Amino acid sequence: MVGNAHIVGLIRKMITKNKEQRSIMIHGETGLGKKHLAHYIAAAYLCEEHNGEPCGKCKSCLMAMHEAHPDIINVQANANGNYIIDESIRPIVSDSVVMPNESRYKVYIIPDLDRSVNTVTAVQNILLKLIEEPPEHVVVIMTARSKEIFLPTIISRTLSLAVTSVTEQECLEYLRGAFPDKTEQELALAVSAGRGNIGRCTAFVQGSGFADNAEKARALCDAVTSGDEYLLLRAMAGISSNKQNARAALELLSEICADASLFHVGQTDTTAFVSCYEQGARKLAEVISAQGGVQLYDILCEHINRIDANCNLALTLNSLAARLSQAVK
Repeated sequence: MVGNAHIVGLIRKMITKNKEQRSIMIHGETGLGKKHLAHYIAAAYLCEEHNGEPCGKCKSCLMAMHEAHPDIINVQANANGNYIIDESIRPIVSDSVVMPNESRYKVYIIPDLDRSVNTVTAVQNILLKLIEEPPEHVVVIMTARSKEIFLPTIISRTLSLAVTSVTEQECLEYLRGAFPDKTEQELALAVSAGRGNIGRCTAFVQGSGFADNAEKARALCDAVTSGDEYLLLRAMAGISSNKQNARAALELLSEICADASLFHVGQTDTTAFVSCYEQGARKLAEVISAQGGVQLYDILCEHINRIDANCNLALTLNSLAARLSQAVK
């Protein structure tokens, strides 16, 4: 685990004092290591050494390391990120009464609950009884980008762990160790795109979809800042071929808008900024007010939700272009 030392310390204390929390929610932006942390906690809970962290040597840790532990159950959503209630969630409740195969706990990891737009409330309602009164051998770990998607009844009964970004220097040092063949210039470019988000920086270095989506988000930001509707429509056309990539680019653009608002109100704490385009956020802040940045963010979230609801992508992007263009006039 890089960064988030306070969370690692908390987990260690709980385990060594035999006070493990058995219902946990982990929330934070994409790329900050939520699923990695969930698996770290699972491995630490099941480690035979029971010293507060995975030893990496015992049978349990080795199985967890190779994703072959029978008592760590990764719940699967469908291709669109939605959990099918009768296929994914109800079986957990039924299976939870069965004792673990190898360890003292059976850990269910339910990732990216926020992506399950159509079923997120139903999923939580079905899990509520299990979370309220879990069998002595059951641990439930859920992840999502925002704590806001959880029901109050779930929040009140779970341990909330907020993962945060690391400093850009920490990120750079991690990349140097992970990619010794890359130049300092290449690593610096990755850090400028991913900021303190190690997952994003890694994806950028590896040339994955994040790099392409970040470039498209930057083009969209420049088009919005220019106020030129033609440029905005052309930038929208660049993300119109694939829903997943369009969603990712718009999400990155929403972060740029959020950063623009922070720049506008004089925020100086660099860890508060999360977007892939600091220069663009600064330029956008020059043409909109802080409230305007919030308005752009809300418009983007509204249209991202339309994509999640499987609305026609071309019509959604045309509507978005019109709303963004009007908002900056």
